[in-house]
Amino acid sequence: MPRYDQHFLCSEAYAQRIVAAVKPQPDEITLEIGPGRGALTKYLLLRDQPLIAVEIDKRCLEELQKLPAAEKAHWVHGDFRQLALSAERSYFLVSNLPYSLTGPALFWILERRWQVREGILMLQAEVAKRLYASEGSRDFTRLTVLFRSVYAVERLFRVPPGAFCPPPRVRSEVIRFLRRADVWEPWESFAAFVRVAFRQPRQKLAKNLRPLSLPLPPEWSDKRPHQLSLSVYYTLWQIYKDAQGTI
Repeated sequence: MPRYDQHFLCSEAYAQRIVAAVKPQPDEITLEIGPGRGALTKYLLLRDQPLIAVEIDKRCLEELQKLPAAEKAHWVHGDFRQLALSAERSYFLVSNLPYSLTGPALFWILERRWQVREGILMLQAEVAKRLYASEGSRDFTRLTVLFRSVYAVERLFRVPPGAFCPPPRVRSEVIRFLRRADVWEPWESFAAFVRVAFRQPRQKLAKNLRPLSLPLPPEWSDKRPHQLSLSVYYTLWQIYKDAQGTI
């Protein structure tokens, strides 16, 4: 029985396909979260870039440390959420995220946006859609706006349940994310504004933003949160900041 909500990738073809998409810059550290049984790790160890691998399952970690060239990696036993990243280094993140930790992991990445420049993630397809959804789609959520305000997201390919041991009940997708050149700062202020805007996702935006006393242009007041583009949220945030100051 797997622990920690683990579904181990056991398809060599998909492992190689994922690793082929991992393209860190020469001076970056590759950071793998949850290497599990090493389906990706064994290929990452063949590269020249430094590798940090964080694994919470001690039994998995012991097996990982027996891989060829394991001495090249820095192994960390514990919860990745407790990991301190150097403010002086840039990281390329790779992970097959446990479904139960997807939300916390994505916000962990956002909080470390100035260290984590790019990454490849394998996610539950339903969550992956929220990261690259277009406005107007029901998949366009608060998470969409927040993640895309920091990172550009590209859908790469799907991974079927049969590629895992044991097979999950859902499909997975692999996405690439790359930090934007124009991250909006102070980002925490923007995130707080978006949280209010999506307070009740099915309500009209005007009602959600009423506590902020924000005068909305008529073309946006009757819209629901998922119907506005990322650029509109940026504009509304700027209007609010100019009128009221930071949240």
